[in-house]
Amino acid sequence: MCGHGLVKNGKTAAGTQRWLCPQCQASSINTRAHTSEIRHFKIFIDWILSGESADHLATRLGVTRRTLTRWFTLLWFITVPTATDPHRVYDQVFIDGTYFHKKCLLVACTQTHVIAWHWCLRESSYEYLKLLDKIAQPLVVTTDGAGGALKALQAKWPDVTIQRCLVHVQRNTFADISRNPIHPAHKAIRKLGCMLVKVYSPEDAARFTTAVHHTRITFADWLKERTYRSTIPPGQVPKWVSPNQKWWYTHRNARRALKRLEKLIHARQLFVFLTPPGGVTQDLKSTTNLLEGGINKQLKDLAGNHRGMFDEHQRITMDWWLFTH
Repeated sequence: MCGHGLVKNGKTAAGTQRWLCPQCQASSINTRAHTSEIRHFKIFIDWILSGESADHLATRLGVTRRTLTRWFTLLWFITVPTATDPHRVYDQVFIDGTYFHKKCLLVACTQTHVIAWHWCLRESSYEYLKLLDKIAQPLVVTTDGAGGALKALQAKWPDVTIQRCLVHVQRNTFADISRNPIHPAHKAIRKLGCMLVKVYSPEDAARFTTAVHHTRITFADWLKERTYRSTIPPGQVPKWVSPNQKWWYTHRNARRALKRLEKLIHARQLFVFLTPPGGVTQDLKSTTNLLEGGINKQLKDLAGNHRGMFDEHQRITMDWWLFTH
């Protein structure tokens, strides 16, 4: 129709009012809305986004489980819409991946809502690029430091500002030297991990940077100690040592933990939330907790509530949840 006002134009053989557009001469009837289908779709959406079982829902509605299945059969084929705006520039975007059985879900969100997601088999730079292709370059990207995410960011937006999740950096540090270290150097590095998540101001950041430098100087000789293959029995050679390697650093994990902190300080990826780039108008977060403790957890709870669902139905359920959040 051309959008012109309609006028009455008699009735059909069934007695239904016929309408005519005097501008384009198009004729139509005002059919009744499919109220039952609309009602079934609302029930369907409410059900998949809740933790209610199908049996309980059928009982509550006073129908059989088979009737409920019949109502929902075609609704599974509805394409979940997307509200992603590929041109909107956000202050801060969080990206992360989580697994559901054999599927991996990559999510990009802000502090208030989900903006894009992508299904794949595993976290890789190729799959993260698929996610990043859906959105415009934000001012700041916060990530847990997954290799695929960092590689994709470097390829897609080489000049984007990155805020590494401080909680993940702390976890990686503790994983290298344990949570209950015995050696003084390990204790000093563990203290750095504890200090990291308690940085709330530029002064705290300066003290942390100084502490990292002081730890490097204090234990410099110890960190340089080497182990030679010729001095130990073959059975005591670490598995990660290559067959033709004649020596390796004795305190490999401690070196890795300290070097990680130094590298992130040098790259200025630890304290972006304290000194945000130009154009940022909101307070920045220093972790990906909004994703891991919020969106990802709620999705896993939803999957648990609907356990036993077909894999494809589970994916569709997640898509609807992400669209509505």
